[in-house]
Amino acid sequence: MFWVLQLKHDYFIWLADSFLHGRVDIQGADEFLGELIPVGGKLFVIYPPMPAVLLLPFVAIWGTNFSQALASFIFGGLNVSLFYLLMRRLTQDLKIQIWMTLLFSFGTIHWYLASWGSAWYFAHVISFLFLTLAIYETFTKQRPFYVGILLGASYLSRLPTILSLPFFIIMLSHKWILDSKELPFLNRLNIKPLIKLCFGLGIFVIINFAYNYVRFGNPFDVAYSMLNISQEPWYKALFSLSYIPQHLSVLIFKTPSFVSDPPYLVPSMSGMSIFLTTPAFLYAFFSGIRNRVALACWLAIIPVAFLIFIKGGTGFTMFGYRYAMDFYPFLLILTAMGIGDRIRWHHKLLISLSILVNLWGVICINKFAKFVWW
Repeated sequence: MFWVLQLKHDYFIWLADSFLHGRVDIQGADEFLGELIPVGGKLFVIYPPMPAVLLLPFVAIWGTNFSQALASFIFGGLNVSLFYLLMRRLTQDLKIQIWMTLLFSFGTIHWYLASWGSAWYFAHVISFLFLTLAIYETFTKQRPFYVGILLGASYLSRLPTILSLPFFIIMLSHKWILDSKELPFLNRLNIKPLIKLCFGLGIFVIINFAYNYVRFGNPFDVAYSMLNISQEPWYKALFSLSYIPQHLSVLIFKTPSFVSDPPYLVPSMSGMSIFLTTPAFLYAFFSGIRNRVALACWLAIIPVAFLIFIKGGTGFTMFGYRYAMDFYPFLLILTAMGIGDRIRWHHKLLISLSILVNLWGVICINKFAKFVWW
């Protein structure tokens, strides 16, 4: 078993235990939970609470000894199954379905994140689950209220994903814009589906407001501003346009590190370009923007990425660029669209290369602890 199972950054286990005992503060946690916010003599978890909600039945049965890493394995596996179902809706070509599922399963940093189980990575796994469910609902039954619910659950796992709302508005446009050229535009509007979408999403926004108010006496997301990070060398403000070059440097250009001992080339825990961890993402740029799905995906990625890019810190200890997981579902859809209607040799080559890179990362970090910190 990988050594990472022994790590104790299991904030959501303790938060689930608190929920089961009618509290929102953490009691009895060990010294590994360093990112807790002290307010009024109590300690609070900084992260949004949805991952802890999913852990409630596990903690109710096994208590705080339940492994958050094991939960990450379980939900990571669910993500793979769900992604395959999504690919079946996106393309009728069985080979593309299989190769894209292999790409997601073993050729993206989701493999590494799901294998670790720490709070930061587990939140990405759960957010991906709900965001992909929202996309799947959009491609299948297209019920705006349920789409809003699922997007809201993703938001309550990773806050930036709420900015992917344009994707769902565009993809459901046939429901709120009537297809009739004979009527004036305003007469073609049917806002009821939009109201249902926003109502479903709004439930989770209100839950988040209430959760913040109970903790801090403030309904807004002030948790990160209360974390003692002002002395960090990178810190200028919680959000600043000056952070954009740092994020882009990791997202696009960051390379692995060379060391003097075998295997000589090892991951840098300060990150790595998404085009090195998943070279197949290059096909996303062949998807175009002239069809509704591609346009909707890009209009989801851009606002989510912008919010991430202006936030202080690039994700720090990670393989790849973990913040990109907030828009990975859309990037994967664009990649499948860029591949087109038939899987060719060069598609298989880049997907295989993506798998080899992530296998290298997972083995180096998880099995042999071969990496450099910065």
